[in-house]
Amino acid sequence: MSKDISRLDQEWSETERTRIQACLDKVLSSSIFANAERQQRFLRYVVTHTLARNAERLKGYTIGLEVFDRESTFDPTMDAIVRVEAARLRAKLREYYDIKGRADPIRFEMPKGGYAVCIACSEQDSPQGPSAKQETSVVPAATQVPKVGADVIASARVRPIEDKPSLAVLPFTNMSADPKQEYFADGITDNLITDLSRLSGLFVISRHSSFVYKEVSKRAEEIGRELGVKYLLEGSVQRSGDRVRISAQLIDTVSGVHIWAERYDRDLKVIFAVQDDVTRRIVAALQVKLVGAEAERLGHEGTTSIEAHDFLMRGLARLWAFTQESSEEARALFAKAVELDPGYAAAHAWLARALVFRWIMLWDPNPETLERAFEHARAAVELDPQMPLGYSILGWVQLWRGQSEPSIAAGWRAVTMDPNNADAHLFLSFALVAAGRGEEALHYIDKGIRLNPHPSAVSQLVLGLCYFVLEEYDKAIAAFKRGIGISDAFIPNHYWLCMAYTQVNLEEEARIAREKVLKLTGGRTPALQNFWLDEDLRLRTQGLQQLAGLE
Repeated sequence: MSKDISRLDQEWSETERTRIQACLDKVLSSSIFANAERQQRFLRYVVTHTLARNAERLKGYTIGLEVFDRESTFDPTMDAIVRVEAARLRAKLREYYDIKGRADPIRFEMPKGGYAVCIACSEQDSPQGPSAKQETSVVPAATQVPKVGADVIASARVRPIEDKPSLAVLPFTNMSADPKQEYFADGITDNLITDLSRLSGLFVISRHSSFVYKEVSKRAEEIGRELGVKYLLEGSVQRSGDRVRISAQLIDTVSGVHIWAERYDRDLKVIFAVQDDVTRRIVAALQVKLVGAEAERLGHEGTTSIEAHDFLMRGLARLWAFTQESSEEARALFAKAVELDPGYAAAHAWLARALVFRWIMLWDPNPETLERAFEHARAAVELDPQMPLGYSILGWVQLWRGQSEPSIAAGWRAVTMDPNNADAHLFLSFALVAAGRGEEALHYIDKGIRLNPHPSAVSQLVLGLCYFVLEEYDKAIAAFKRGIGISDAFIPNHYWLCMAYTQVNLEEEARIAREKVLKLTGGRTPALQNFWLDEDLRLRTQGLQQLAGLE
């Protein structure tokens, strides 16, 4: 059944169609696809239209309407349903051929970059007999793609997630005589991560995972392996009065070779220009191609006030401590930055995040706190429509205000503009799971966790909630337990672990989890904020709370 891949206009014979249909039925009836109705519909649809050479039916918009029942107003650039389901379908097919379909004579694969299916058939199934090549890919008329045989399929399983230069920015060392300048060195690191992560041609590890290596002595090769990146940017900062000295070097983690290094000795007032130059040098050294408006957005933007920026960096240093006291200090410092420069969009965005964090944690539960967070997040977006941070935090605030679709729309815009922002992926995933869209939410939290190889307790909470909504309770329980392992003091993972155990009737395990929750709260049932935007999920969890004894 082999075909010459250059003859894209060739019709399929009835015999070939029968064999392909039989193999398709076997795949779809397997236990791996048994509870995956969306993937079943998707695969049958794309195979059918691939065989029919219906290129026009294998586009994101049409698939959204005909497979996933979207309305005619569906916009694939804003609603990721087709891309998400394509990724899940590819994963299901890999799982099937790893476990159930190793000996199948015909294989289906959907290469990235399109929705047409490649159909590979083995020598034994080929009517040409032993003279045929052992693996011949049949490429549909709907798309021209390279031949995909068993060797290519196998290699795809071990190929790194990133098909672009991958980078981690390690915390710059404070070389100042004053240890209180630590915040300044950390701020330089934060700014570089923010600037570089906005480039779609790079894969940049999140701040959380980068700062795991603060004051840690490890070789570049070892850190590269742990983070799954090829390059590290490291350096030092020395500040003395109005002068600052910054050294930076870019290292290849495979060879240990320094690709680029530079030292800057400048007035503090030109610190933004130094950061911009470091970013541009890295882009040039790694030959990163800038697309769309990236060249215009490259570099520092926001304020000409060094003092306002200094307050912002001080605020970030306190916010990352995530305590009640530090979050209030961060709020006050961000407010001072806004006061010094009311047009500083980033200061408004971080002030909004500090406010909503305090509201979520019930440290400042006044509804006015949430509204102030919304006003500052909206101001950030209005002041700088090209800043992904603003959209990310706006979406996060809108989630807690019960604005489902605006929250998701802002989240999508944030991850589109900043494809390497782990928090943006986490916030969007939370908004999607709150709306009951578990499979889409799972796609974004998976990406967020890859960007953050040292995940937080919060990311494991969101991952667990995705599986909870998808009714994959074993996986939900495992995620909540991993989150507890990261931070035993983070109450929501204990809470949802109890809920999941109750759902699957593990009464003793639920009792132990409930007792842990009460111990952490001093015997009180935690007044967790209600985040469900889907009414069915809201009612379902209310009933489960009663059963779990967590009302």
